[in-house]
Amino acid sequence: MKKSLFIILLLFIYKAVFGQTSGSFNVGGDIDKFYPITFYDGGWYNNAPTNLILGRSSVHEDSAWRGSLMAVFNFHVTSWGHGSHFIDANLKPIVVAGNSFVAGWQDITPTGYGQEIIIWLRGGGTTYHYKSNYPVNPVVYDGVQNTLPFQVSNGEQLSYKSSIETYATTTGTYQNRNAYFMDNVGIGTTNPNNKLDVNGTIHSKEVKVDMLGWSDFVFKKEYNLPTLEQVEKHIKEKGHLENIPSEEEVLKKGINLGEMNAKLLQKIEELTLYAIEQGKKINAQSLEIEALQKENESFKKLSQRLSSIEEELRTKK
Repeated sequence: MKKSLFIILLLFIYKAVFGQTSGSFNVGGDIDKFYPITFYDGGWYNNAPTNLILGRSSVHEDSAWRGSLMAVFNFHVTSWGHGSHFIDANLKPIVVAGNSFVAGWQDITPTGYGQEIIIWLRGGGTTYHYKSNYPVNPVVYDGVQNTLPFQVSNGEQLSYKSSIETYATTTGTYQNRNAYFMDNVGIGTTNPNNKLDVNGTIHSKEVKVDMLGWSDFVFKKEYNLPTLEQVEKHIKEKGHLENIPSEEEVLKKGINLGEMNAKLLQKIEELTLYAIEQGKKINAQSLEIEALQKENESFKKLSQRLSSIEEELRTKK
C-alpha cells in the first residue's frame, strides 16, 4: 500500500514538474490592436527551453471568420545577462480579412531578473489556446484585465502595437532579432569560419560597421603626401595603388568593408589635396599668363610707336 502511494506521489510530482500545461485566455481591447501578453519561461530553472504552442483551430471562434492560427515558440530568456537566450517562432496564421494575430515578440529580461517573454496578440475579444511543456502562466495586458503600459523591470514601458513588425509579417520560421550566438553561424554553408558566413547575396536597407580609425590623418600637417611621380612609379612597378590590395589578393581573401572604405577615403582625400595643389598652380599660372598678356600688349604698343617714329624720320629725309 505504501509502495503504491509512493508511486502515485512520484507520478504526481512528475506531472506537475515535467508534464504539459494547457489552457486558454481571451485578449480584450480593440480588434485592430495587438496587446502584450507575458509568458513565463518555465523551463529556465530546469535548464531547458520552453516550448509554447498557441492555437486557434476554428476560423469562426469568437466571431464568424475571425481567423485561425498555429504558432510555436521555443524560447529561453536571458534573465539579466545569462547566455544561451533565444526566441524561435514558427507562425502559421490563416489571415481572414487582413486579420493576422501575432505582431511581434520580445525577451523582457535583459535589464532585470525574471523569466518572461512578451508576445503581442490581436485583441477585440479574441480567444487563444495554449499548450506547453512547462508552466507559462500567460498574463494579458489589454487595459481591461491588466492596465497598460507594461513596465519592464529596470527598463522601458511597453504598450499595444498598431501594426505588425516586419519579422512577423509572413508565414514561416523566425529567429528572435536579438538572438545571441556563441558559435559561428552559416547560411548556405555548413562550415562557417566566422561569426556569420553567408554563401549568397545579402539584401539590406542599411549596414553599420564599427571602425577603429578613419582616414582624416591625411589632412594633418605632418602627413607625408606622396608626389604624383611616386604614385606613378608605384603603379608601374606594382600594378595597383599603394596600400590598396591587388586583384589577386581580393580574389583570394576578399575585402574587409570597413577597412577598405577607410583606405578608399584615404585615396580620395589624397586626390583632394592633389586637386587643391593643382588648382593653386593653375590660378598662379593664370595670373602669370594675364601679366604676360599685359606685357605683350605694352610691347605691341611700344613697337607700334617706334615704327611710327621711324616712319616719320624717313619722311622728313
